[in-house]
Parts: sequence; structure tokens; C-alpha cells
Amino acid sequence: MAVRQPRARDFVRLKVRMLGNGLRSQTMRTVGFVLGAVGGLVGGGLALTGLALTSAASDQTGYVVAVLAGTMVVLGWTLVPLLFFGVDETLDPARFALLPIRRGVLARGMLAAAFVGVPPVVTLVATMGLVIAAGLRFGPVAAAAALVGTVAGLSLGIVASRALTSAFAALLRSRRMRDLAAVLMSLLATSIAPLQWTISAAAGSGSMAQAAGVARVLAWTPFGAAYALPYDVAIGRWDLACARVAIVLGSVVLLLWWWAHTLESAMYASSSGGTARSGAGSGGAVADLMPGWLRPLVRPGPYGAILARELRLWWRDGRRRAGLVSIVVASLVLPVAISFSGRGGGTPGVSRGALAITGFIIGAAMAGAMAGVLLCNQFAYDGSAFASHLLSRVKGALDLRARATALALLVLPAQVLVVTAVCVVTGARSYLPLGLGVLAATVGVGLGVAAIVSVIAPFALPQNANPFATNSGGGSVKGLLGLLALAVTLLLSAPVAIGAILLHSAGSAWLILVVGAAYGLLAHRLATYIAGDVLDHRGPQVLAAVMPRRG
Repeated sequence: MAVRQPRARDFVRLKVRMLGNGLRSQTMRTVGFVLGAVGGLVGGGLALTGLALTSAASDQTGYVVAVLAGTMVVLGWTLVPLLFFGVDETLDPARFALLPIRRGVLARGMLAAAFVGVPPVVTLVATMGLVIAAGLRFGPVAAAAALVGTVAGLSLGIVASRALTSAFAALLRSRRMRDLAAVLMSLLATSIAPLQWTISAAAGSGSMAQAAGVARVLAWTPFGAAYALPYDVAIGRWDLACARVAIVLGSVVLLLWWWAHTLESAMYASSSGGTARSGAGSGGAVADLMPGWLRPLVRPGPYGAILARELRLWWRDGRRRAGLVSIVVASLVLPVAISFSGRGGGTPGVSRGALAITGFIIGAAMAGAMAGVLLCNQFAYDGSAFASHLLSRVKGALDLRARATALALLVLPAQVLVVTAVCVVTGARSYLPLGLGVLAATVGVGLGVAAIVSVIAPFALPQNANPFATNSGGGSVKGLLGLLALAVTLLLSAPVAIGAILLHSAGSAWLILVVGAAYGLLAHRLATYIAGDVLDHRGPQVLAAVMPRRG
């Protein structure tokens, strides 16, 4: 007898019920959900108002705004889950593994459930401004076309985010494929930069014709095609409208097919182990745990053991590796994008040299601040294993410093390399000490701020094989804590950054490097002392908060 397959609404109802149960049982998740919903709706309302006001502008301006804004929405949905917030996996596909549900049915049901949550609602609210603008500009038929386009664009973004995170989840669990995953993720992340530079150049030169040319190209890609529909309908070009609809729908179908075929391997497969090493090293198990190049520098003991363990886990654990690759890519892209944006165009009364140094310093500061985002919930990576630290009576400050040192050893070399490369490519080699000083200050401050945040507001990560997965509410908490830490880091690092901008022509570049390094070290030392004392007193509470839960 054939088993009746569930419908999409069954998955939606299940997610709503699980979301309600989770919010009732976990205070931190409830707070994150409420704050995320309120903040998102406020931001979405402001975006709706701004986009609706474009109805008063010319048709060309409205077309450019609609296509570029829509493109950034789809790109944001595609790439932001890889880089920062992850995807909501309240409905974990692993829970359906033993049920006779076909793979396609499961994918369609999870897609329908993906529309339930704060981010889809906020995105839909924001893009409704394009519908209002089309209605005021061209009438109800164009408004209906704009509504179809915004829903199609949102659907494409959600499907793309699910397909990519599912595919990368499988790649990042395989050590043999992790390098390929890093390259692919880098290419995806850097795909935003050319678009940003083109838009910045068009805005800086005041050339709306150039921006319109970019929009016309994007309107024939899956990213922007849906948002050009009302303009095709308004001029009676139904053939163009149908062609754009075909582009979007074809992309959605292909991504759904891809997601359905990667879903099983990405969610169910176990991590692939590396080749077993035969025999023990001459230094014993403890010595072998430490990388060879660190053994002369770090004495055996709790600090060295935690440092060595963290260095291994950041690249061997799928969830950590996903976050590490994402943040490293973001910290490499930001200096390049911001620096080149600062060199494009001009501002009345401000020299091109001042804009260049300001963009370079801001880019270096953003790159350094990104490092701390990974450690804002650092104990959640350990989960119940954090109990071993409490039972061993490891000092909180020592624990936090070892974890921060491990991440800095992995992230800093790449950040120093990209800051150096920007200086060489732009011909501004004299800026290098300034950039390195600001980078050192923001890395130290960022890791210190993350240490305080991690002991004050820890929360559990879901038990899921997908390293990008978050629970409903968990993604809001993760995003809010990350943005808060980023803002506080940039604020506390502002004295060094402002000093680098003001003193760049006074022969004080090397002074900024020394001051920045000292400032970062002092800030990190002070922050870990404070956070370590808190951790010593509330270690059991932190352990209880990061214990994984089902539901």
C-alpha cells in the first residue's frame, strides 16, 4: 500500500509548532527572536518607505533602483548565510531519515517551511516598496507584475541559500574537499565586490546612464530579472516579461533539483576521517598534539593543551571550519572593496588622497574586527565537552587567551597578507605600517570584546550535521551578538584608526604600528582578565547555556 506523502502545509504547521515550543522553553532564543523581529520590521519598514518614494523619481532612476536593490536582496540571501548568520534548521532533515518521505517531497516541504521566519517576512515587507512604487508610477497591472517579481526574487534567494549551504556543508565535512570549498566560497563572496565598485563609480561620477547600463545587464541575470518585470509590463513588452519570468523560474527549478540531490548527503553523511597515523611520535601523545613549529614557543601545560586543541578543531570540526572560512573570506574581501571604493569618485572639498587613506584604514579596521565575531559564542562549539575544562579547574582567563591565540594564529597571517597586497597594488606602500597598526589594534580589541560577550550571553547551537544550521531565534541571537561585538570593537578601536588617518602624512606611520599593537594587546589582556573572572564564577551557568538541546 502506498504511503501518503505529506504536503507542504504539513511542514509549515510543524515548523510553527516547533518554533512555538522552542520559544517557550528557552529564554535566550525568545529574546533573540523578539529583538530580531522588532529590529527587522523597523528596518524593513524604513526600506519599504525609501523604495516607495522612488515613485516620484524618473522612470530611469526607478528602474535602476528596482533592479540594483533586487539584485542585492537576492545576493544577500545567497551569500549572507554562508558568511554570517547561517540558515534556520528548526526542521532538521535528519529527523525525517527513517520516514518514507521522498527526497523531492522533503525538499519542497522544507522550502515552504523556510518562508516561515523573521528574515523572509522582513525581506518581503522591504521589497513591497517596489510594488507600491510600481503601482503609483504605472498602475495596478504593473503593481501586480512587481508583486510577482518580488515574490519570485525572494523565492530564488531562499532556494539559493538552502542549496549553497547544503552543498558547502557536504564539502566542508570532507577534509579532501575543504580547500575546494574555500576557493568556491571565496569566489562567491568576491562576486559582490565588482558590482559594488561599479555602482560606486557610477554614483561618484554622477552618471545615471552608466548605472542604467549595469541595471540592464543585471536584469537579464537570475539576480535582477524578477525586479524588471513591472517596467516591461508598463511598456507592453510582454515577451520580455515572459523571458525574465522564465529565467527566474528556470533558476529556481535548477536550484531545487540541486538542493534535493545534495540534501541527503549534506545532512546525513558523517564526517570523513583522515588517514590514521601509524605509531606515536617520539615526544608522546601530549607533544604530538602540538604543531611542530609551536613546540619551541609554548611550554607544556593547560595553556599549550588548549591552544593545540583549538588549532586542530578550527580546521577539523565542520561547524568551526565553516565559520572560519566565512570570516576569513569576509575579512579579505572588505579591505579590498572599501579601499577601492574610497579611491573611486570624489567628494567636494575632500582630496583624493584623504579619501584613499580613509578607505584603506576603514578596510583594515573592518578586517581586524571580523576576527572577534567568531568567538562571540566560542563555548557553544564545545557544548557538553566544556565540562572537562570546569572539572580540570582551568582558569577562565587562561582558557580565553589560549582560544584567542589559536584563532589569531589562523586569521592574522591572511589579514596581514591582504593589507600588504592592497598597499602594493595601489602603490601606497607608505600606508603599510598604518594598516598593520590598525589591524593589530582591532584584532586585539575584537577578541577581547568577544571574550566578554561569550561569557555573558552564551547559547546552544543545534545538533545538526549542517555546519551552517541555526535554530529559529538562534540566528537572530547570533547576528545581534556579532553586530554588537563588531560595533563595540570599531568604537573602541576608533582612537587608533583616527590617529592613523590624521598622522599619515606626518612621518608617524611606524609609531601608529607600535601604538596599535600595544593598544590591541593591552585591550585584549584587560578584557580577558575581566571575562576570565566572570567565567570562573559562572562556569556552570555557561555550561548549562551551551548544552545542545533538541527542539
